[in-house]
Amino acid sequence: MNGTDKERLEQAPEKEEKIIKISKKSPEERLYESLKKYELPDYLLYTGAGGAKNWLKLDGSGTFPVARQLKKMLEENVASIVRFIPACMSLVSVGVGDGEKERILLEELIKKNRAEKPASEKISIRYYPADINSQLVDIALKKVKDLPVEKKGIVGFIEDMPLLKKHWHLPVLFCILGNTFCNYEPEFILQLVHENLEQGDLFFFDANLLSAQGSGEEAQSARKSILGTYTSRENALFNMYPLLQYGMAPKDFDFELLLAHVDSRIGALYRTRKSLNILKDSEVKIGEETIGFKEGDIIRMGFTYKYTYDQILAFLDICGFEVLKAFLSEDRTNTMILAKKAFQNGNN
Repeated sequence: MNGTDKERLEQAPEKEEKIIKISKKSPEERLYESLKKYELPDYLLYTGAGGAKNWLKLDGSGTFPVARQLKKMLEENVASIVRFIPACMSLVSVGVGDGEKERILLEELIKKNRAEKPASEKISIRYYPADINSQLVDIALKKVKDLPVEKKGIVGFIEDMPLLKKHWHLPVLFCILGNTFCNYEPEFILQLVHENLEQGDLFFFDANLLSAQGSGEEAQSARKSILGTYTSRENALFNMYPLLQYGMAPKDFDFELLLAHVDSRIGALYRTRKSLNILKDSEVKIGEETIGFKEGDIIRMGFTYKYTYDQILAFLDICGFEVLKAFLSEDRTNTMILAKKAFQNGNN
């Protein structure tokens, strides 16, 4: 990458409390390049004002309760979690969405800070909501405008963590909430976090789980429940949005989702496999460019892993994390885990 192509961080001119990761390619350019290759990465579903609106609508729908269930679990257990988190930590949350979960954490951290620190030793809590969607970062910042925290939003990708971390005040509680963790390859995301955490930092994430494995009735029921949630009309429309936005009609294509086995270092895992199947010759117009599709074309999309609780613990161990506190719902369908980077002899 040469000096003219290199992406950088800049202060948003209209908002002093937000940093925007500037890229030479706009979301529309990225969408055009992806669709030309018959691909639609999931991050493109969340971009722009339409992406923010559609995600918030999906998150609030009755047929797609994944993030809401995890939020409820956080509400019920936040006091227990914060007992393991030092009062002076900065809160960094990637894929922040509307910021409701982060407000729950911040309120409890503020309470702890006030209880444990004399007035003369008060340390201001710093909050860094991060998302690829600038509108969602604005919503998350507005959500905490009445809280006594120093805040700076970041618009960028988690893959840019080495660049973004230059703006954090250490130590940090690094969060990936709302089931976002499951939308990445497990060893990729855990290695990325591990490489960028410093001694004293903590890692907090949640996940919507596969409650049972195998071929028995309970495992079959668990897989059927997952398919029902992810093939709901609301989730299908969320995934179809980019093609609909740029000129295609619902009758032109179909959304398909399967739950498939994939291999890993810890054995077989389940992962969703999504695609948009073109049913008739059609086209999308993105800016000045037009892309044509033929009947039978397939546009490949992203995925979501469905781990069991034990599988997540196994990956954490492999990737060098020590679990400090874990919560598992009674039906084993949701978990929250607080971990730290395991250091040996003072080294990474």
